[in-house]
Amino acid sequence: MGETRILKAAEAIVGGGRALLSRRLFERLRHLFWAGLITLATYAVLLFEPVDQFLWLIQSRIADRHPSGDVVFVGSDEALNDPTAPERRYKVAAALDELDRLGVGKVFLDVTFETSDNPAADARLARAIADLGPRITLVDQIVAGTGSERILRKTSPDIASPAGRVVSDQTDRNFFGFAWEIHYGYEVNGSLVRSLGAAIGGVSEPSRKKFSVDYGFASQEIPFLPLTALNSGNPRATRPPVDITGKAVVFGHTNIVPGTQQPIPGRVNAPASVIDIYAGETLKAGNTRYLRATTILSIFALLLIAALLACRTRKRRWVAYAAIFLTIPALFVASSKLGTRLDLSYALGFLGFYAAFRWRARWKRRVEMVNSETGLPKLRALESRLIRDKTGSGHVVIAKIQNYERVLKTLRSDDKGSYVLKLVDRLRAADPNLAIYSDGHHLGWHVASDDTNAVTDHLEGLRAIFAAPVQVGGFSVDVGITFGVAAIDDDPTVRLAAAIAAAEETSEAHNPIAVAETGSQSDLLWDISLRARIDEAMEAGEIYCVYQPKIDLASKSIAGVEALVRWHDPARGFISPQHFIQQCEKAGRMEHLTRYVLQSACSAGQLLHFRGRVISMAVNISATLLGDMRIAGIVRNVLQATRFDPSYLTLEITETARISDHTVAASILEELRSLGVKISMDDFGVGAASFEAFYELPFDELKIDRLFVANMAKDPKARAIVSSIAAMGREARITVVAEGLENPQDIVLFEEAGCQQVQGFAFSRPLSLSDLLEYQDFTLNRPAANMV
Repeated sequence: MGETRILKAAEAIVGGGRALLSRRLFERLRHLFWAGLITLATYAVLLFEPVDQFLWLIQSRIADRHPSGDVVFVGSDEALNDPTAPERRYKVAAALDELDRLGVGKVFLDVTFETSDNPAADARLARAIADLGPRITLVDQIVAGTGSERILRKTSPDIASPAGRVVSDQTDRNFFGFAWEIHYGYEVNGSLVRSLGAAIGGVSEPSRKKFSVDYGFASQEIPFLPLTALNSGNPRATRPPVDITGKAVVFGHTNIVPGTQQPIPGRVNAPASVIDIYAGETLKAGNTRYLRATTILSIFALLLIAALLACRTRKRRWVAYAAIFLTIPALFVASSKLGTRLDLSYALGFLGFYAAFRWRARWKRRVEMVNSETGLPKLRALESRLIRDKTGSGHVVIAKIQNYERVLKTLRSDDKGSYVLKLVDRLRAADPNLAIYSDGHHLGWHVASDDTNAVTDHLEGLRAIFAAPVQVGGFSVDVGITFGVAAIDDDPTVRLAAAIAAAEETSEAHNPIAVAETGSQSDLLWDISLRARIDEAMEAGEIYCVYQPKIDLASKSIAGVEALVRWHDPARGFISPQHFIQQCEKAGRMEHLTRYVLQSACSAGQLLHFRGRVISMAVNISATLLGDMRIAGIVRNVLQATRFDPSYLTLEITETARISDHTVAASILEELRSLGVKISMDDFGVGAASFEAFYELPFDELKIDRLFVANMAKDPKARAIVSSIAAMGREARITVVAEGLENPQDIVLFEEAGCQQVQGFAFSRPLSLSDLLEYQDFTLNRPAANMV
């Protein structure tokens, strides 16, 4: 219900969007909306997170970027901080002295040392750390304890001297064990301390924010130096194979040391220090960009909306869909090369959900177009095929099975489909591949021939085939079949209806083959299908409202507008409102049409009020609806749905002569007035019941019929009638409106007659909602020619 209101409000805002956008387009937009909503729900629960991580792994493998080379990893294959082997601390101290001798820029000691039982070894290590001074930074490590406990490992103050500190959080991993994001800083004992990765990357100030780690750097190009390659400090010793002069060195354990392994893309057991090296290289390269799922979803949603609005044919839509889908791998590769992290899985999910909705809709349409008993496609499928293939020639043939309902009543349910299929087999006697469509007692197909005589001769031959009965369920059943034929003439939908109508006029004895005529006869045949098309036209926005202003003569301003219904059919063009309204009445669809017009008009009125145009909105109500209180419920529901102020709504009762019971009508009108709306009597002055209805029914307004308004200037009788009606309105204290004013020079006559409002082409033709918003910026002081 809420979604329907949103869509209807959107239609009103764009000035009758239902007239511009097809029903199928609204269906696609609705599917897009639900696909986006479902995708956001999956994002909220991180449903596609594993897919994204898999894609990030692939991105890391195909990126092939070069590291800066300014960060060197010095690794030891043995646990340097083992308290049971304090002699290893001499190796660390010697290595630090060697780094100092080689002119290292910075050293990050990613090994924590507790005080051992060998004070000499501890003192030697402390002296080596002190000799490096501000160039060395000690790394405190946050590691996992038992359960959910996190433990902070720090180098003993006796060893650390005054060296600076950073933090490496080895628990900051996702549920797959990967560190895709690292903090710029971590809180330790109430203070914010830089992370090791941020320190390597040159970030001077810590923060609680995170940044993405780019694993696209070639791991084999990250300089690595084993601890054993650092000599004992002899000035004549050979320099190590990696130049470390002025560079940053991360001193840590290799993955051979138990408990130090961490997974990274491409390696399941990398040294823990390597993750922070990647983080530092990421910051150095500036590859911290991360487009999250919400941003990606917004981009693809806008692309899909643009494609749906711009592409009105199926072929163009499929091209647009393919282009949008191919955007994903292109974006994937481009972001890999640029070092940008993307949540692409949700874009894939979004497109997948949308495709599923579209597939389901097409599947439902296919099911709806197939006869469940016979498995044959329905006549609607024939119509769709003719339109899809743009068939503009040949003939449509509709076969009517005579006595169809009576035959089905006598057959078992299992035999009903078999009966129709046996008839189809006979129709395919000349062409086994003929596509035949079934709907009730009609069978239809398309004939490519443009020769009507040849088509009818062929049908005469088919009738001869049906002379013999068919065997169904052990019974012999006589077959009676007749045919309706219509030349397509570039209008398959209309001609299909014409063929059906022609088939209904056939009889076995006198007119077994009827050919639908063209021209005026085709118009009549199209009318037969008109009632069934009215609901579809409203759904497709082919039926819409325009608005004609009503001018207040005292203030020379717009007092209100009247909503007038119009129908523009793609095949027939504009259809007379009087014509299709009569068809609505015959088909019993007046309530539905009235509800539709009320909904459109009140939505438009609400938009006008929102834009500061506080004027009344008038809607025509057929007098035939004043025999049932349902009309009051319709008006009440529309007012509640649109939230339009009822005091600005006027219901114009048309053809009051058709009111059968004034007592019932009066009670209904009083109920309507209790809602706050005003009641107007349309076309006053014509019809025998006008004065009687005016006397007995509660009207707030009279509209003088255009018969008198048009002759006001040239006929004294017309002026007298208009003046008397205006005087009667003043005495009854109701508004009098003159409609149908076409000559601006006649305005003064209506002012002299005492009419409060006028309406007609002299001021404006009926306008679309968008044109009406522009029109209201004009005043009556401008020439009338500019206002039409």
